[in-house]
Amino acid sequence: MWKLLIADDEPRIRNGLCKALPWAEMGIEVAAEAENGKEALELADAVGADLMFVDINMPFMNGLELIEQLQTRRPGCLVIIISGHDEFTYAQQAVRLNVFDYLLKPVQKSELKSVIAKALDVLNRERVDQKYTQWMHHKLEYNALALREEFLGNWITGKLTKEQFEEERLFYQLHFHGNVSLLLVKPLKKISLDVPNKTWDPQLLLFAIKNILSEVLPQLPVSVVFSIGKHQVAALTQVSDLSAIRAVYQEFERTVTTYLGVNVFLCHRISGQLDDIPAHYEALREELLRESALTPIIAMAKKYLETYYYREDLSLSEVAEHMNVNATYLSKLLKRNLGKSFVDYLTDVRIKKAIQYLDDPTLKMYEIASKVGYQSQHYFSHAFKKMTGVSPLEYRKRGEY
Repeated sequence: MWKLLIADDEPRIRNGLCKALPWAEMGIEVAAEAENGKEALELADAVGADLMFVDINMPFMNGLELIEQLQTRRPGCLVIIISGHDEFTYAQQAVRLNVFDYLLKPVQKSELKSVIAKALDVLNRERVDQKYTQWMHHKLEYNALALREEFLGNWITGKLTKEQFEEERLFYQLHFHGNVSLLLVKPLKKISLDVPNKTWDPQLLLFAIKNILSEVLPQLPVSVVFSIGKHQVAALTQVSDLSAIRAVYQEFERTVTTYLGVNVFLCHRISGQLDDIPAHYEALREELLRESALTPIIAMAKKYLETYYYREDLSLSEVAEHMNVNATYLSKLLKRNLGKSFVDYLTDVRIKKAIQYLDDPTLKMYEIASKVGYQSQHYFSHAFKKMTGVSPLEYRKRGEY
């Protein structure tokens, strides 16, 4: 219902207007009454007035001052002046203030009814126009997002030339500078770790993952989330702090696992040049394909190792127990599918994570060792050199990360 506010310093007038017409039948609620202009202004905001009867001579703030304030506070509110003054100057000011109508006391019921009918017609038309405008805005916004998603998908999969991309990227507000992270996400099928089994429609699941990623990434300066085909979600993010972006990705993965009940393959690369993103995408896509080809047990075991690598006491028997398989059987599967033993694969994961931490010059070597599951810095350095050919300190100095 439309909200009507009556502002007049005479109780008799207010009472008469309240009873003048069958307001409820006309779709109008007499929401409030005010005896002065200041009170009327506060109540107009409080009740959300759509229509107001305003007297000119009121204490504290007269009707014309009130109407001037309402133009800013409630521009859509229709104001009908009901005054005992038939003066040309008042009428002039009323016109200047875009007052809907000007009635003289005593108001005839027929005249009031006629004015209210015109006011309702205007309010109803404005409501329809507003709904249409909102609908059009929503459609335009949706189409713009769909077009941007199509544009990004075509670019990242190599369907656009460099010139075509540069021509249109500013139109889609892709204002990336410096290092950019490309994240690729794909849901795991029929694999669950510490979460209840849930059955999802693939497109609905992808939509939910995109929404979570879109909510998490605004913590970072510039980011955009989009789908690639029917099975992958991608995100481009400007990178200024590597540790911050890793923390955000970890938060995203935890949120997906907790609220959607599924796990995801998640891989990302940092690029110094936006032009190199399509090549990075191709490398990440191949990585995801290799992951997808693994058996569920191996995929779960890898996921477990890549999640809990930082635990110094992580063992083959613990992982096997989590998979509900025999430790010897799991060891053979790992060797057959990954070409490495449990210890070798865990060492690979830890050293790769350590290389990422080496990007942060504020971290000491013993801190990095602890973060990747080594209590002894000496043992960490030995394992690092065995895998990379150089010590962690030499690796950092050479700037190979």
